Amino acid sequence: MSTPASLRRRAGHSGGSVARRGTVPAEVVSRRLRSRRWRAANSSWLLMPALGGTALSWIAFLYMGLKGRKASWLLASLLYFLTTAATAGLFIAAAATTAEWLAFIGVLLAFAGWGGGLVHSIMANPTWLRIKAALGLEAEVPPAPVVPPAPPSPGEVVARLQEDLRGLVRRVNAAGGRLPDGAVPKVREIEDVLRPLLARAQKRTPNVEEMHNLEAIVREYLPSAVDRYLDLPEQYALTGRTSEGTTPAEELLKQLGLLHEGALQLQHAVYDSDAQALTTQGRFLDAKFRRSDLDL
Repeated sequence: MSTPASLRRRAGHSGGSVARRGTVPAEVVSRRLRSRRWRAANSSWLLMPALGGTALSWIAFLYMGLKGRKASWLLASLLYFLTTAATAGLFIAAAATTAEWLAFIGVLLAFAGWGGGLVHSIMANPTWLRIKAALGLEAEVPPAPVVPPAPPSPGEVVARLQEDLRGLVRRVNAAGGRLPDGAVPKVREIEDVLRPLLARAQKRTPNVEEMHNLEAIVREYLPSAVDRYLDLPEQYALTGRTSEGTTPAEELLKQLGLLHEGALQLQHAVYDSDAQALTTQGRFLDAKFRRSDLDL
């Protein structure tokens, strides 16, 4: 059986007559010929000559010759039909006359027809596959459209942030023995500030800037500081000196302090915005319900 590459090369050399008859795009033909499943399914006709000899070979070549418009296959079909008829005639004659030599010739003719038909079929199969792929004898099933996943809702994003924050605090607690004194309490202080902000965001969708700052602290700034410290050898983290003259432990505590200050600033900004919204609503209500024209 020819390989997919040889099938495509032969299709290119002899594709003139096939292309004129076919209506299938070239990329579809190429995809079919590359598919092992498609080639195996459309080569199943080889079972006919393998199991039925010339009695089925002539039917297979008749069908392929008509579909592929190949005169040589139609002639082969006629030859296999005549071979089948001759074999059957010899067996009938041998049974009627008890002439064993007629039966012997019939057996030889049957085996010769079976072997010749099977070899011919195997040799013809690559050409049949090219013709069938180009003619589009079966409906081409279009590939399923790729549906992009729906973006997570704001509530789902906040829920994941809450889980990320809880997971980070669990990791910090577990690594408390590796962290400098004061690091674990400072992380918990940051959590105490962020947790109510995330709970508020779960109830009311925050604005873009608030959401960006929450995500940055929970998923980037805080875990990055902790993980980079834990990546250092324990002794170096405590005694080594950076280019700034501080130890990594001191640098971690400094960054955690800055993150705590940043979280507090974010908290103040969020609550100030809520208070301003409350004030704005009060002014609106005052203007609406204290107008004289509401008096009946």
